[in-house]
This record gives sequence, structure tokens and C-alpha cells, in this order.
Amino acid sequence: MVVSATKSPEDALDIAAPVSVVSGDELRRRGAKTVAEALQDVAGVDTGNGSDNGARLANIGVWGLKEFDALLVTVDGVPVGGPFNPSLAQIPIEDVERIEIVKGPQGTLYGVSAFAGMIQVFTRRSREAGGALTLGGGSFSDKHGNLSYTAAQGDQTIHLFGSMARNKGWQDGTDVSSDRLSVGYTQRTKEGSVDVTASILRDTNYFGSPLPVEAGQPVPGFEIDRNYAIGGGRLDHRVYSLASTISQPLSKTVRLENTLGLTRDEQIAVRSFIVGSDGTTATATGTSVRPLETTLYDDARIVADFTAGGHQRLVAGIAYTTGKTTLDGTGFDFSLLTGPNPVVPTLDQVPVGDNRSAEDSRTFWGFYLNDEWTPFHALTLTFGARYDRTSESLNATVAEVGAPAPDVASDSRTDGAWSGGVAALLRLVDKPQASVLNALNVYVSAKSNFKPAAPNILEAESARILEPERTRSGEVGLKTRWASGTLSFDVTFFHMDFENLVVSTVDQSGQPALTNAGEERFQGMDAELVWALPKFEGWSLAAGYGHHDATYVHFSFLTPDGELSVVDGNRLELVPRDLWNARFAYAPKTGLGFWGAVRHQNIRPLTRSNTFYTDSFFEWDAGASWEFSWGRLSLVGRNLRDDRHYVTDSEIGEGQLYVAPPRRFLGEIAFRF
Repeated sequence: MVVSATKSPEDALDIAAPVSVVSGDELRRRGAKTVAEALQDVAGVDTGNGSDNGARLANIGVWGLKEFDALLVTVDGVPVGGPFNPSLAQIPIEDVERIEIVKGPQGTLYGVSAFAGMIQVFTRRSREAGGALTLGGGSFSDKHGNLSYTAAQGDQTIHLFGSMARNKGWQDGTDVSSDRLSVGYTQRTKEGSVDVTASILRDTNYFGSPLPVEAGQPVPGFEIDRNYAIGGGRLDHRVYSLASTISQPLSKTVRLENTLGLTRDEQIAVRSFIVGSDGTTATATGTSVRPLETTLYDDARIVADFTAGGHQRLVAGIAYTTGKTTLDGTGFDFSLLTGPNPVVPTLDQVPVGDNRSAEDSRTFWGFYLNDEWTPFHALTLTFGARYDRTSESLNATVAEVGAPAPDVASDSRTDGAWSGGVAALLRLVDKPQASVLNALNVYVSAKSNFKPAAPNILEAESARILEPERTRSGEVGLKTRWASGTLSFDVTFFHMDFENLVVSTVDQSGQPALTNAGEERFQGMDAELVWALPKFEGWSLAAGYGHHDATYVHFSFLTPDGELSVVDGNRLELVPRDLWNARFAYAPKTGLGFWGAVRHQNIRPLTRSNTFYTDSFFEWDAGASWEFSWGRLSLVGRNLRDDRHYVTDSEIGEGQLYVAPPRRFLGEIAFRF
């Protein structure tokens, strides 16, 4: 049963959208520690550890779209990052109950943030008393541990979770320190429930530089495993959050639900990027800022299940999200020696080039109505509409040292637009007790969505609010269940037209700038097969395949030399046409278990002009565990072939790519009590 696509518990088989579910037990067995490791075996999802937000944080791609704020990411119903970019550091991977992934626009129920899909994380909320303690370590001086405990009395439960992690990182000077504590209280009755959770996160990841690439090859003088970022570069989050979910029936057929979230994220962001090199020395530019991000989210809705010309499930609600980011800091430029033993100055050795400050306020509110109508068992029709109004104000100042006057930018924008969707699901076969084919459902849907474009608040001269992005998509899919439900095969064909995709370019001063990229097209298919072998308890096989055609339809821009570049018909950077994954596992209740996984992507364009391509790659993971009555011993190896492929490109550093972490191992012992 999943809730992401409809806001009500429903069998994934009966949802007219591609839905995948990853269980928390599976993630703990596989030793997953990052969002990328949690999602990397979902069919058609492109992940990789590494982005401008840190070496452990992915820029997740769905349908070939790898835009950091294109997906809504929630924890227990509350968007992490609010109206800004998703804050993946806030996801407690070790405390996950399940992760639900829905591809395609979901704006009818979830608004402007669910632009190309959504990832909903649900943490453990057991009704039974007990706990678990996990201790582990591994490559790069990794040390970690977490404790989960539930106290239960009657209909009340208190859930406590704490975790710590320390490691040296795979680049020099990229140490990680992360501590998390959360306390949750749940009151359940026959009529409803109340859940309140308070959390504290202290997360520090010293920044590791992307690799400068030119003409498809690393720039001479730069090596994959060396760190060329400013000494002391770091990305810190100090997050304090409070979330609550209330469900209360108003009658036998109608219930009231409300989700509320408050978050304060105190950050430190010190990063630098290469802007030029002669083979032995290089020049770089960077910023040292302290953003403070505060967000408020509330979604109140009525859910009604009733009979009127068949079964109706009606969801009507109003949602409000507001956030404010303020930052103060400095910009700087410096020189460094490249090579296998780079000499890079520390932040306190570099003179201040400018003083900067910015303030960005965003408010989204909307009301929505969605009706899922089943006039007879074989057919379900869904109709939904939502009106969102978004407003944003942006102010930024940069005062160059020695300049007569600062650069000041001020911009504001208010937009209102409708999103909506229609879908039909037809149950051609529904034989739960059949020995061969149990279910065959066909669905078709059409959706539209819009969202405000993400601004650049670091550079006053380019701090402007771009045109809103909009998508229009269509999907046709098939969902099947076989062999008493032990075998499933799902396939989806999609086509999405995209307007005003925000991409990074380089302005005439050589600095990165954001711009709208005209029209794009994302089309293709995703397929997923999962088989729990009925005659071999504990055995399972899974495989996924995606064909993604991501193309610029109409896009032209000026190069730093002032020449017009037209890339109509070119493929988007680092998007594979074909990607597939396969996994097998043996997970007995006691004794030896093991698993293995492989992922493949074919060649991908490195440049917007499609002049250079990166090679295809295979990535292998494997693990073994021994289940005892008291817990588990496990050993996991990742990237066993040590394939150092590119995972994503920087949106700040021009021509700079993040590389997959090297081969690594992790051992854990888990106690249940």
C-alpha cells in the first residue's frame, strides 16, 4: 500500500502512474548510507554520489531530467527544503520505513515542487516496543552507529532515533561529521491519529572539488582523487525541525488531515571552482557565505470515501509554503599549484575580493481538488485540478573591494497558474487466486505542471528571477502480477514537453549564470520486473530498464566570446539513452544471506554541443550477511570494479564534473532488543 500518488493508502497496482517502493529493511541489509545508494536500483532513476551540494548528495534524474529542484522530496509528508532546493542531508536513511518514488508531474495534489515527480520518505513508526543498535565501519576511516527505540503503551508510542557518522572522504580534506537526533510521539485511536516529531541535525561535509574537463578529457594537471578546492571548503547544515500529522474523522465517510512542518537550517557554504589552468598552475574563484533558511509548510485536506454512481475518493485541500533565505559572506579569487600533490591556500590565506549579501523570500499557496471515481470495478477514472499562486522577492548586493559603488540587484515576481491531470485505469484481468496471470491493468494519463525557476542569489549582477518552468506530459502504462503475486512486471511509456528549463551558462565575464533554455522534450520508457521465487523462500530477482530521449528542441545562447550557439536537436548533457540495472538477493530469516547488483549506462554527451561523449560504464555492488536471533552481521562492497565514471556536472563550475567514489567496503553489526 502506497500513499504518494493519491494521499490515501492504495495498492500500487491500482494507481495510474509509475510507482516504485524501496523498503527500509532492504536498505539496512544493503548498508545504504546515502540517498543515492538508497535509490540507485530503482528502474529508470539516475543517481550518483556527488553534486554542488556535497560529495554524498545526489542530483537525482527522472526521465532524463536532472534538475535539482525538479522533484518534490518529503520526509513524513513535509518537504525538505520547503520552497527552495530539496535538502537531501535532512533524510535519515538509517531510520527509513519505506521510500515511495512516483515519476511524472504530480502537481494536482502536491503543487509546484512536484514538478517532474516525487520521492516520499517515511520513517519507522512501529506500534511494538523494542529497538535496534547498529555499529559499523569501513573504507576511508568510516565509523558510524545508530540507535532506534520505540516505547509503547496502549495507543501511544514514543520513537527515539539517534545516529552519528565520521569518515575521511575519498578526496583528501573531505572529512564528514554527521549527528542526528529525533523524538517522535504518536497517539492512535480507533477514529484517528496524531504524530509529532522534533529533530536536530548537525551535518558537516568538507567540500571536494569537481574535476575540470575539456574536450572530453580531464584538464592536464588535475587528477580524480585530488582535492583542488579552497582549504577549509565545507558545507554545513544545522537543522532544527518540528513536524506533525493529524488525521481525524468527521463522519463515517469523511476525514480531516493536516501536515505541518517548521524548519530552521543554519548553513555554512565555502566552495571554490577552477576558472583557468596552464597545466601546472590554476586560477579559481569561490564564495564563503552563511545562509540561514527558515521554512513553514502546511497542508490541510478533506478526504472523502463514498458511493455516488460507483465508488468515489475525493481529496480537497489547501496548502501553504513559505520560506526565507538570508546570507552574508565574501567572494575571493586565488591561484594554486595543480598535479598529484596540489598546493592550495586555505581560506584565511586568501584576500577578500568582495563582500556580499542576499535575501530571497518565496511563498507558495494553492488549493486543489482530486476525484478518483470507480463507476464499476474494471474502471477507475481520475480528475484533478489545482491553482497555485507563487510570489518571490530577491535582493542581492556585492561590493567589490576598492570599487566605487556596490552592485545591487532587486527583483520580484508573482505568478498564478493552474495545474491538472486526467487518468484512466482499466483492469483487464483481476484473478487474485489464479496460478498464472493474476492482474493486468492498463492506464493512460495526461498532466500539466508549473513551478518558479530557481534563482542565483550568490551573484548580484545575475541575481534575477527567471521565467517559470512548465511541463505537459502524457503516459501510457501496463501493470501486471503473475504466479500468485510473486512476479510483477510494469512498463510505462512517457512523453513530456518542457518549457524554460533552467540551465547554467557562462556570461561574457567568464562567470556561471542561470538562464531559461527554451523548449525541451523528454520521452521514452521505463520497465521494472520483480520476482520473489515462490519455491525458494528468501530468493528474489529484480531488473529495470529505461530508455530516455532528452533533447533540446529550441535553445540558443551566447558564448563568452559573444557568438550565438544553437543546440536545437542536441541531447542534454550526461543523460544516457539507455540505462539498466539488475539485482538478486537471498534473505533468509536466519543464517547466511547475500545479494549482488549491477548498473549500466551507455555513452552520454559531455557538452551541450554534443561534441564529446563519455564512455559507457558498469557499476557492481555486493554484500553478505548472517542473520541471528539477536541481530545481523553484514559486509558490503560498492563499486567493486572501481569504475570512476562521471555522475553529474556542476551547475556553478563551467566544464567541471563530479566523479563516482572509488571501491569501498562497509561492515556492520546490528543488535535487536
